Amino acid sequence: MRITFTKLGDIKDQLLTVGFLIIALIMMSARQDGAFQNVRKASITLISLVETPLSNVRVYRSALRTNAALEQNTIRLQDEVSRLRSLREENNALRELLNLKESSDYTLHPVRVVTKNITGINNNLAVNAGSRHGVAIGMPVVNHEGLIGSVVTPGNSYSQVLPLFNRQFRASVRIEGSRALGILSWEADHPGELTVRFVPQTIGVEPGMMVSTSGMSNQFPAGIPIGEIIRSEPETGRETQIIYVRPFVNFSTLAEAHVMLWQVETEIKELELEMESLFR
Repeated sequence: MRITFTKLGDIKDQLLTVGFLIIALIMMSARQDGAFQNVRKASITLISLVETPLSNVRVYRSALRTNAALEQNTIRLQDEVSRLRSLREENNALRELLNLKESSDYTLHPVRVVTKNITGINNNLAVNAGSRHGVAIGMPVVNHEGLIGSVVTPGNSYSQVLPLFNRQFRASVRIEGSRALGILSWEADHPGELTVRFVPQTIGVEPGMMVSTSGMSNQFPAGIPIGEIIRSEPETGRETQIIYVRPFVNFSTLAEAHVMLWQVETEIKELELEMESLFR
């Protein structure tokens, strides 16, 4: 049998690899300082430099996810708070209406405002009560704050209401602390304000004084609050003054009310019609 010897040149690469491995093992086991230690420090530094921005990216992504979750929770909590506030306001309004119904001398029928147009000149409201509930033309519509308007068109289950802020609305009113009477109306060039005319300039009025129905026109019973005086000014060319009134009722948030089941005495109405006929 013939034995073949491998040439040294053929295993040169293998020998070099083995040699380097032996040297590396010797350096790892015998030298823990010097150049090897410096190399290890440099490697750790290099790795930390690479790892720092990668870590920042991970932190940034985590912060984005956390922020998105917090925003969703904030929106949900704000919606819940808004809903609770709305329920509280509605509950307070209903409690006030209940107190009004219990303390009123007149029969009141609770209603909800189903349509509301208060952005023009011929403003109007609609409520969910009609003739089958005893509602008739001319009946006052009120809430715990004061007068809202009067019924102008009662249907079977719904009624149209003429609000204070309508150019067709009129009411005889009395100024607090005096026996002076005036006619309250709304002028479109003074949004949010009502005016009272035909009050003599000799009648002293001050801001904050209350204006209420007089009961003298047979349109509304006496004593329904309407609003408070803001200011007054002399009427040009006359001995009367113009009084500006801010209504107590907030029409922007108006949602519930009462129809006052009150009507003018038939005999008084007949006498008024008979009087009118005498001057035709």
